[in-house]
Amino acid sequence: MLPIPVLALITVIGLVIAASMVPSTSAVALSTVPQPKVTQVLTSPTVHVSNAILINADSGDVLYSSNPDQRRAIGSTTKIMTAILVLESLPLDRVVTVSPTAASVGQQSLGLKPGDKLTVEQLLYGALVHSGNDAACALAEASGGSIEAFVGQMNAKARDLGLTNTHFANPDGLDAPGHYSSPRDLAILAQYAMKNAEFRKIVGTVNYSLTLPGRSAPFSFQNVNRLLETADWVTGIKTGSTDDAQFCLVASGSRDGASAISVVLGESNWTNTWADSERLLNYGFRREQMPDAPSGMSLEGYSSVESVSLNESSMVVARATTPCRTDDSISLVTAGSGTIAVTVPAGAKIAEAVELPKTLSTPIQQGEILGQLVYTANGKTLASLNIVASQTIPRPSLATRMKYCCDWLGHKIAASF
Repeated sequence: MLPIPVLALITVIGLVIAASMVPSTSAVALSTVPQPKVTQVLTSPTVHVSNAILINADSGDVLYSSNPDQRRAIGSTTKIMTAILVLESLPLDRVVTVSPTAASVGQQSLGLKPGDKLTVEQLLYGALVHSGNDAACALAEASGGSIEAFVGQMNAKARDLGLTNTHFANPDGLDAPGHYSSPRDLAILAQYAMKNAEFRKIVGTVNYSLTLPGRSAPFSFQNVNRLLETADWVTGIKTGSTDDAQFCLVASGSRDGASAISVVLGESNWTNTWADSERLLNYGFRREQMPDAPSGMSLEGYSSVESVSLNESSMVVARATTPCRTDDSISLVTAGSGTIAVTVPAGAKIAEAVELPKTLSTPIQQGEILGQLVYTANGKTLASLNIVASQTIPRPSLATRMKYCCDWLGHKIAASF
């Protein structure tokens, strides 16, 4: 029999070898995956046209779109560009003498005559509120020196604003080869124009009256944008209607702290134009009132229909064992807190998946990101939450591992008797 000191040494060596083989990893066991719940239904707008867009008027974020970059005739929505260039180049009290060229422009007009003298401000109201083509051309000549030069300035401004699907051939919007824009470009232009206080004031005016030289009575007119009469939150902007463009409207509104701009092109009649524009703006206000994502959550853009609440507080998703401890574990939880609403197609099945390894290598620090809780609908990611450690898991020391081995051996010996 070996001497006791030798046996003790062999035992210690054996314990050291056994302890070194004890893994320092944590096994992960999933808990119940948190289920999302539908909190409200937000119906995606259905419009009559295939070319439309809705943006947040402040940020420019797209809230809805349908073929937003397709080039189309745009009618008198052209006058948005005409007006903003004039406002940036001429004082409102400048007197403009109407030329024979401007007075001869047909279709919608103020009935101006050659030699009529009006201020820039009066002509702007005539161009934007009444949609007078003669007023638009008179302004273009006053600002650019000629129609041709002014059109060149319009296209230069379009390039400066990044309007890649826009080209102008005139300042009034009458059908002409090479005269077109897109819903997205018009929305960008409108957002830019609405930053001008005078422009906002004019396009929000319902009724206006001016006295033309040599006329027996003032000329009073109502804004051609009838949407202004439907709700007090409508703030503008401009209609358009020609044979090629059909019926168009760039509209804007502000309500409950949210502002939006909508564009519809190619409507078949005015009734649909008003209805679609109002429907888009109302939808935009509801979208903008949805809560923001809390810290720790990432979102991907998604066409909206249903609002889904994903979490109300930090949620326990899984538990991890503590190495060399049989009676302890730590929680793996979602980062951040608060309620988040994302949007999914109506009737879509929402799936939840936990992305975590089966084991984790220690040490693990409190708050360390270990995986993700992912929500999907129809195969598209709606949102993902980071999964983090609720507390630190240290790497077990050799002494801790040896104690674990001794305890394990003691339990085995006791169980054999």
